Amino acid sequence: MFPYLRLARGYGFLDLCRCLLTAAASATVGALLLSALGRALSSPDDTGAAVERLLWCLPALAAVGYLCAAWARSLPVQRPERIAGLVAAGAGPVRTRLVLAGEIALICALGAVLALFGFVVLREHWLELTPGGQLDPALGAGGNLPAAGTVALLAVVPLLGGLAAGIAVRSVDLLPGDDADRVLRRPPAAYLAAVGVPALAGSVIAVLGMRGHASAEAWTGGVLGLLGLAGAVPVLLYLVGGLLAAGRPRAVRLLGGRALQAECWRLGAPLAVLTVAGAVVATLLLRDAPGSRPAGPLVLVEVLLLGVCVLGALLARLVELARARRGSYASLSRIGAPGGLLVRSAAVRGGGAVLVAAAVAAAAAALTAAALGA
Repeated sequence: MFPYLRLARGYGFLDLCRCLLTAAASATVGALLLSALGRALSSPDDTGAAVERLLWCLPALAAVGYLCAAWARSLPVQRPERIAGLVAAGAGPVRTRLVLAGEIALICALGAVLALFGFVVLREHWLELTPGGQLDPALGAGGNLPAAGTVALLAVVPLLGGLAAGIAVRSVDLLPGDDADRVLRRPPAAYLAAVGVPALAGSVIAVLGMRGHASAEAWTGGVLGLLGLAGAVPVLLYLVGGLLAAGRPRAVRLLGGRALQAECWRLGAPLAVLTVAGAVVATLLLRDAPGSRPAGPLVLVEVLLLGVCVLGALLARLVELARARRGSYASLSRIGAPGGLLVRSAAVRGGGAVLVAAAVAAAAAALTAAALGA
């Protein structure tokens, strides 16, 4: 294992930024978990509140897992020389996947250790930092910190990060070759029906539940509709790309439309998560959704963490796509294509993606508002 880790060294600026962002997100999740543990120690009789605070940590854990999966998925494209070195050293797809998962897990473990260090320091010196004040209940003033329980709770972060990274990396991504040589997968009609039916059915159920003041039906329809909208993003990107390239397009529209069609699958997933999650969170905050919320800045911290993780995943995918387009850009430059042509085609492609994101975000916000109004 250690020879493979030595081959995996040689970080660049983007790699260091990825490590720092992942470690910071893991430290934030670790702090949320330790805060829930501290409040449980301060009020050992209130089991319901302790379970509720742990449940509030699940979105943050999911966000970190999604970020780790996105980073691991983009590594073979961003650093193909590292994968080639591992393959030359005799590491197959399974061992290479384990190396990538172990790397992500170590970074997450570093963040969890930093969170534990800060938690312990605050427990020891909180009264000195706030003269005349009381110990914060989130620090667990009611009892001693259990070593085994603390380690087991914090171990969830690196385990989840490593597992998400290992699952996200596909064997085909670890094989040598150029993405341009692979066959473009076109969104089939069956996939369009599979995502269109839940979106339409969920919207109908949400509207009917809103009119009949049935909150359960409205929430069920809203969830189905949101899942359908998220799954429809790749199809919408492909259709917008086809519209851009329809008729007798000039070079700018043709390049932009075909590139958007080629990237609809890889760009669709992070864009769907960003638009749907952003619209839902913004609607919930603006409408002041009913339900109990924990005291303190937990909601704000989770919203910021979700935003950072989703944006980081989208940035990783954009960098991955930019690296994959280098071969095509080099071919166009060799035949004399001007640089402004590539810039304008990229602007057209970005405008189509923004149009799809805006439409899906508006639909997701409308569904969420309908569910809240029931």
